Amino acid sequence: MQHKRWLGIALAILGSSLWGIAGPASEVMFAQGVSVSWLIGSKMVIAGVVTLAYAAFRTPQALWAPWRNRRDALQLVAFILFGMIAMQYVYFKAVAVANAPTATILQYLSPVVVLVILAVMTRTLPRRLDVAIIALAMFGTLMVVTKGHLTQLAISPQALFWGLLAALAAALYTLLPADLLTRYSPLVISAWAQLIGGLLVSIKAPVWQDFPQMDATGWGCYAFVVIGGTIVAYLVYLASLQFITATAASLLDAFEPLAATLTAVVFMGFHLSGAELVGGVVIIATVVIMAMTAPKAP
Repeated sequence: MQHKRWLGIALAILGSSLWGIAGPASEVMFAQGVSVSWLIGSKMVIAGVVTLAYAAFRTPQALWAPWRNRRDALQLVAFILFGMIAMQYVYFKAVAVANAPTATILQYLSPVVVLVILAVMTRTLPRRLDVAIIALAMFGTLMVVTKGHLTQLAISPQALFWGLLAALAAALYTLLPADLLTRYSPLVISAWAQLIGGLLVSIKAPVWQDFPQMDATGWGCYAFVVIGGTIVAYLVYLASLQFITATAASLLDAFEPLAATLTAVVFMGFHLSGAELVGGVVIIATVVIMAMTAPKAP
């Protein structure tokens, strides 16, 4: 059993790392004139077709299940619009206007945003520990966006806006399908969300129009974002849940901002200041503390 646990850990790390590396890869494409809408529309359609075909092969009887119940179908539509599309668009927009490490670190605040949203929805005061976690997360964010110069922003207000919005979008991505995922296959829900989401985005930015003019590096990055950063990343992350708990997998999500930052530093010459490093570590630490100290479900 121990070797299966280590397999689960390795798969979760791989999935999170692939998600993280997709950020710098998309940054290369944006520098070559690719639009955010074209990228997310085309990659979601391709990933949706592939994932839906895989789901049809694995669990054909479950493929249409979410659409047979009107309430669940409406919830799936809400997830597609305000979860899948919103998270994809806002995150890549944050990368385009800021940079991949900053966007990914700020998006990683999403568990803290979930904590606040749930406290408001349930009208319950957060635990003292949760208040301390929120304060730590705010301190980490302050260090990232000011680089230690607390009286002025080190990134543009636009970059800060999209980065924080990415955290909110990722929080909605987590909250909106929660009920669906208890009744239906996560693979099926993700496949439909990606395919339909990609088709909806393609109405605004048809993939056959404004075809990007990229060099070999740009197309290589695109192939990685679609295959490695979307299809493979999600499938291996789902596979990891067969061997480790969701809490353990969420702890290993820390490899996403780590992978994004390391890739940008090594391959793109990104310089990380001491204050940004401290801020990033604090944000990651707050999420790890949250996962380790979360109240147990009854």
